[in-house]
Amino acid sequence: MKPRGPIDSVTAAVGDAATALRRRREARQPYVKLWDAAGDVRMPDAASPQAQALIDVAAGMVDAVAVAPDGKNSQRA
Repeated sequence: MKPRGPIDSVTAAVGDAATALRRRREARQPYVKLWDAAGDVRMPDAASPQAQALIDVAAGMVDAVAVAPDGKNSQRA
């Protein structure tokens, strides 16, 4: 087995970081969960027009109360 050089170590670390970021991004894709009166959950396809409409509404609600980078609410009362 050939010992790793400094470039090989950096390449491996960058590859690991890229993989971790890809997994994190995929895990944060928006989705919709719907509960009925009996408590059963249904998850419609996120690409469907109905799910997209719900995701857009939710994004608007989050944007309405977004926190500014300084930690203060972006909305003034």
